[in-house]
Amino acid sequence: MDIEKVIFDSLEGLEIQTKNWRMVIITQCGPRIAFLGKIHSNENILYWDKDGGSNGDWKLYGGHRVWVTRPYADESVDTYTPDNSPCIVSIKDDILTVFSLPDPFTKISKGMQISVIDDNTFSVSNMLKNEGDFIYSGGVWSPTCVNPTDKIIEIPLGEDDSTWDIVKILIPRKFAGNTVKIDDPQITFRENTMVVKSQGVLTKRCVCAPKGEIIMYWESQKIRFAKRTKYIRDGRYPLEGCNIAVFIGEDNWMGEMETYGTEQSIRPGETISNQEDWVLSVY
Repeated sequence: MDIEKVIFDSLEGLEIQTKNWRMVIITQCGPRIAFLGKIHSNENILYWDKDGGSNGDWKLYGGHRVWVTRPYADESVDTYTPDNSPCIVSIKDDILTVFSLPDPFTKISKGMQISVIDDNTFSVSNMLKNEGDFIYSGGVWSPTCVNPTDKIIEIPLGEDDSTWDIVKILIPRKFAGNTVKIDDPQITFRENTMVVKSQGVLTKRCVCAPKGEIIMYWESQKIRFAKRTKYIRDGRYPLEGCNIAVFIGEDNWMGEMETYGTEQSIRPGETISNQEDWVLSVY
């Protein structure tokens, strides 16, 4: 795995390269993955806008980041507390570890541990570490921002090896001032797959998906990008058991491919994680 220091969009970061792909992790603020693409291309699979949306001190930026889910609260202030300070970085045995400073109130640090599995696969472990003196509870939320224009996003449904199979899809009909359509032509189904093809209308779907996979097809570039995570049966996932979600913003300003880890107690000094494999290919 080749790692080198870079300046990306005027921010300090590190670039990881394989034979086929490159990834840029911002370390000046975050941590965030700001770029993912072919080795000799500037075409970014991820949505990135350093000067994009904000809420108080919090800035969106885009890319991939680590959020927090809280039991019985879809989105609370804890979810996205500002992560704009410089990160603590370590590299050991070809594993890059990047942690934010602990939040002043919750004492939770957000981190990523990234390594290369093969020329087309990155391991991205999203982490929460309790650096306080008291117990905390929550789960690791792993949203990856993309530009949904000219993209198809698919979530495989069901359990192939089970004689008992229930498909659960949850629709957050109203959230943060937004209203989502239930009868949405952007959402279609094949027998074992939910398909999202954006028409620029705000939507969100949260899914219990035991296969633990969400896939994006970028048709003009012929790129397939899949995030895979292990599903824990009977694990306490957010939103009554959802481990994967997809979001499309109004007018296609941004989309998100999201996975959730299980919610659990985090004792002082403990770290919990939601490990994803990022698998890329050209079709």
